[in-house]
Amino acid sequence: MNNARYHLPKKAIKADCPDCGHRYKKKLSRYVDRRTGEPLPEMYGLCDRASNCGYHLSPYHKDPSGMSYADEVKQRLGNDSLPREWFIVAGKLERKGLVQANVIEALCRQEGATVEQAERVVAYIFGKDVTPTRQHENTGSLIVTEGPVYSIPDEVFRKSLGHYDYNQFSLLLHRYFGETVADELLSRFQIGTSVLWPGACVFWYIDELGRKRGGQIKLFDETFHTVKYIDQNGEKRIKTSWVHTAYARRCDEQQKPYPDWLVNYLDERNDVQKSPCLFGLPQLLEEPADKPIAVVEAPKTAILCTPQFRGFIWLAVGALSYLNTERLAPLRGRNVILFPDLSKDGSAYARWSRIAENLRTQGYNVTVSDYLELRATDEQKVAGYDLADYLLDQWNEYPPEWKH
Repeated sequence: MNNARYHLPKKAIKADCPDCGHRYKKKLSRYVDRRTGEPLPEMYGLCDRASNCGYHLSPYHKDPSGMSYADEVKQRLGNDSLPREWFIVAGKLERKGLVQANVIEALCRQEGATVEQAERVVAYIFGKDVTPTRQHENTGSLIVTEGPVYSIPDEVFRKSLGHYDYNQFSLLLHRYFGETVADELLSRFQIGTSVLWPGACVFWYIDELGRKRGGQIKLFDETFHTVKYIDQNGEKRIKTSWVHTAYARRCDEQQKPYPDWLVNYLDERNDVQKSPCLFGLPQLLEEPADKPIAVVEAPKTAILCTPQFRGFIWLAVGALSYLNTERLAPLRGRNVILFPDLSKDGSAYARWSRIAENLRTQGYNVTVSDYLELRATDEQKVAGYDLADYLLDQWNEYPPEWKH
């Protein structure tokens, strides 16, 4: 077996032994693939404690089905050889935290692999069946076509649209921008209305396939800020919730059973996130592919910035910590500028700058704007202003007749 593809190198790569556990650290010598230089999954290795433990699982060991790890890889990759460099590239990208679809896209773009070849490489590196992908018909980017995705039905989404005479956010848009611009913004961002609190709106997170992945409910005051209140325990709260939470609460109050979509959405066994995509993505289907994109934290900020900076497509990530490769995947190949909120010590700007640097190594064309950092006062930084807050401060200095 000296020339075998999988071997135990002289300079061992160590891991915790599955049998010894954490009592004896780093006692397992892992098998390595000669072709790629990558270690195999941690179960494949030889324990150093030969007399006391004796654990040894070879990638050539056949399980009860008659198949070994080596047999499965050969079956998965086929007989034709793929370049060793592709596996190395894919391994590095996987360790950086990229999802399968992004690794496949990188192999196709950077290494000239076909989608089928890239999927085979990714299947090996990730150690499991590859998540199916397809090309977005408008942008050409690869997107995941995963298994069941539990989203909110279109019927619930459509019922929320309109009713803008009772929607505080809609009334504020009309006051600040006038009827024409306000109506255009409500339509562009598909703003909904909620009955959870009188005057509440819904910011719908709609992914690149048109699925309603989450609906954030917010109630704004007269200054475009979220309403705060004191709960029964004397704690300060803000009037923010989610469509699925409000729907479940109403069912409970009316003693009605949950509909099937809500049962699945709330089931902890299902992979459901409230907002796993960018806010405002449907705009990409209507706007030119070469139009630059601006990404902010809050949906409110994206909406208010749109009429002020028409040269950008404004999107929101939802929160400072939500900026990551998975959410920005639909923007690959586009020019992207990030506008982080202000912070007292500049930590928000620094954090997004680090993320942007990492994104650039993955092929994204992304920069971070210092527009706010250079213009804001110390008081505004301490208050954690976002771009919308800064614009509203300037806006409120103008006489009413200048506004629209």
